[in-house]
Amino acid sequence: MIVLVGGEKGGSGKSCLAQNIAVYLRTEKNASVLMVDCDPQRTTSDWIQERKANEKLPSINCVQLYGKIRNELLSLREHYDFVVIDCGGQDNLALRSSMAVADHILIPLRPKRRDLKTVPHMEDILSTCKMVNPTMNAAFVITQCPSLPSLASRILEAKEVCRSFEVPVLDAVTFSRNMYDDSEESGQSVMESEPTGKASSEIRSIIEELLSRGKGESYEPLQSQKIHAVS
Repeated sequence: MIVLVGGEKGGSGKSCLAQNIAVYLRTEKNASVLMVDCDPQRTTSDWIQERKANEKLPSINCVQLYGKIRNELLSLREHYDFVVIDCGGQDNLALRSSMAVADHILIPLRPKRRDLKTVPHMEDILSTCKMVNPTMNAAFVITQCPSLPSLASRILEAKEVCRSFEVPVLDAVTFSRNMYDDSEESGQSVMESEPTGKASSEIRSIIEELLSRGKGESYEPLQSQKIHAVS
């Protein structure tokens, strides 16, 4: 399966989500996972390098792909249980090529006006890509939410904006927590840094809710990986 984490707005935590989802699938679902870094900033590629420096962490392969990558993704999907794509914060060929073949698409947005302004354009892109990928399971997810109860209305309002464009939005959210940055700097996921912490619970809820929306899809773990990718 191909899981795409992407969107037009930068700074919404796409790389962080993609990395944590990849580790969840690798460690808690015992799946073979490949990460595809489509962001010129190389955030995920750098994270992989940090991760490789710690031999105690389960290894995850990573490749960098840019531009029209549809055929490459279809080929890679044959060799891994999951291909997790980290797309940078802009509308480009890599994002649209990925949407054209992805099984699951997760679009992070912060509950901020400048992020929500991208919803109409993202809805247009999804509609276009759905013409060639009609079975795609796409949803928005609200990230980096404020934890103060007095600001809870911002989360609800952000979800309502997404729903007003008839785009699904997950119930699960992430809150602004230092644990996300701290774990990323050491090449880890929040589930490895703090397995029973609140951030770990957020990641598990997000990916499980996304996959459950995919019409109950399941996978048979591959017996062996037929290719070896390098970052």
